[in-house]
Amino acid sequence: MNATIPRSTAGRDDIGRIACRFCDLNDICRISGLIASEYGRDRHLTGALRTVRAGSTLFQSGAPAGSLYAIRKGMFKTVDADGRVLALHIPGEVLGKEAFSAGTYACNAIALQPSVCCELPVPLLAEFGARVPELGTALIRLLSQATVPPPDLTRGSVRQRVTSFLLDLALRLQRRNLDGHQLWLGLSRGELADLLGTRLATVSRVLRQLNREQVIRLRGRKVDLLKLLPAGESTGTG
Repeated sequence: MNATIPRSTAGRDDIGRIACRFCDLNDICRISGLIASEYGRDRHLTGALRTVRAGSTLFQSGAPAGSLYAIRKGMFKTVDADGRVLALHIPGEVLGKEAFSAGTYACNAIALQPSVCCELPVPLLAEFGARVPELGTALIRLLSQATVPPPDLTRGSVRQRVTSFLLDLALRLQRRNLDGHQLWLGLSRGELADLLGTRLATVSRVLRQLNREQVIRLRGRKVDLLKLLPAGESTGTG
């Protein structure tokens, strides 16, 4: 299916701010805010906004894990201690879930573009969760997402790996009511090759081939999906 790129997003290098209802922390923020008001606590403690410049680190591997971070705007990559890219993260997704099970963060989280996060202190959530069953249930629901294995992007032919990566990213964006046809990858070809478990030259060759076949349209680190998304998948409005 040929995709028409909305004019409102054409040419943009960043991902716009997501509506709270599409965020994985929405229920937790809402309940925590109500509890904070009831107990006379500062509501900002339950959802302080944190701005992160492109290229800056939100948290580092081994640092004390004291907060969860919900991405409101922008995109992050998580990398291991050797600098290898582990995953891309988009608005609505939560970073730092290991704060509940470990005393330190497990990776580095680096902003790929100017980003905004909601920061939720784990000690405050633990305090409130012990008092309010509804919040405890919401926390369990959030943490259960971490037990669902992500797609294995290192299996199959390189073409399958590349198309699986693009399709997974597009569908994740659409579930957040964001544009899933025009993607900004934020990764270099080398980082994408590491993520897919292959070589830079091979990834570049496959991307050029998909571009020639008009499956995608390459524009630097931007990729327009022309035929990859299944029929019936609508573009998010942001």
